[in-house]
Amino acid sequence: MSRLDDLTVVADIGARYGMHPSWNGFDAPLRYIAFEPDTEEADRLRAIYTKSPIFSYEVHETALDRQKGTRDFHLLKHRGLSSCLKPDLTSECFRHLKPGQAEIERIIKIETERADDVFEGLGVVPDFLKVDTEGTEQDVIEGAERLLGKGVLGIRSSCNFQPCFIGQKLFSESHDYLLARDYILLNLDYKGYGYPRLGLFRKPDPIENEDFRYGILVAADAVWIRRPEQLGKLFKGEAATIAALKLAYFCYLNNAPDLAVDILRDEAVAGRLTPAVRETRLSKTLRLRTARFLGRYRTVPDEQWERAKGIFASIYGVELGGGSDFYPQVNQWTRELKDAS
Repeated sequence: MSRLDDLTVVADIGARYGMHPSWNGFDAPLRYIAFEPDTEEADRLRAIYTKSPIFSYEVHETALDRQKGTRDFHLLKHRGLSSCLKPDLTSECFRHLKPGQAEIERIIKIETERADDVFEGLGVVPDFLKVDTEGTEQDVIEGAERLLGKGVLGIRSSCNFQPCFIGQKLFSESHDYLLARDYILLNLDYKGYGYPRLGLFRKPDPIENEDFRYGILVAADAVWIRRPEQLGKLFKGEAATIAALKLAYFCYLNNAPDLAVDILRDEAVAGRLTPAVRETRLSKTLRLRTARFLGRYRTVPDEQWERAKGIFASIYGVELGGGSDFYPQVNQWTRELKDAS
C-alpha cells in the first residue's frame, strides 16, 4: 500500500512574531511558509524554528499584494503596526487603544508580488492562508485568486469593521469576495469586546450574569472555510478525503470542534476513510483529538455520553472508553504518534 501525502501547507502572510498560535499543537506533517519582508525579523524567525521529520518552517522576505509592483511602506513607531497604508491617527484604533504607537518614523519603497505567482514558482498550492498585513489583507487575498480556485481550504485573516488605516478595505468586502468563491464564514475570533474604554473590561462580579459588550468593535480575526460539499469538485478520490481531514483539523484549531466531527463522520459514513487514509498520521492525530473532544462527555454517563460514543464508533469503528478506560486508550494512541515521529 503506497503512503498517501498528508502534508499540510500553510502560508503565513505577515509573519512577524512567528507561527500563529492557532497552529500550536498541530501534530501532523506540516510545511509552514512564512512571508516577512522585514529582513531583521525574517532572520530572527529562521533562527527560532527547528526542522523535524514532520515539520518545516521557511521564511521568504517577500511582500505580497494584489499585484506585482512597488509600494511605499510606512515604518511606524510600533514596528508590528507598519503598513503599506498610512495610519489614521483619528481612528478608534490609534486614538484610544494604541495612542502614540502609530507615528510614521520612516517610509521605504518595497517590491510586491502576487501570491499566485510566488506559489506557482514554489510549485505548491497552500491548504490554508493566514493573512495579517496591517490593512492590506484584502489586497493580499485578491492576489491569491488563482490559488483559491485551485484548492485553498481555509483562510484566517485579520479584518476591520472600522478602518485603522487610510483607504483600508473592510470585513464586508472580504466576506462578499470569499462568499462568491464558495467559502463560508466559520467564525470571528471575537471575545465580546471592542477596544475597551476607561479600563472597564473585566467582569466586575463573576456571580452575576452579564451580557454587556465593551468598547466599539473595530477589528477581529475572521475565519473562512471552503464549503465541505465542494471538495469533491476540487479533488478526486483519496485526495478529496485527505482534504476533508485537513479541513476538519483546521476546524479543531479554530474553535469549531462540532463541525470537525461532522466532517469526519460524513467521510466515514460515505465509506471514504479507506485503510490507506486511516494509516496517515493526519488521520491518527485527528482520532486522538476527536477522542479528547467527545471524551469530555464521559463524566456523566447519560444519553449524551452514549451519543458521543456512538459518533466516535461511527467514525473509527471502535468504542471510546469511559470511566477508567478512557485515559489508557488515549495514552496508547498518544504513544503511537510519538513513536512514529
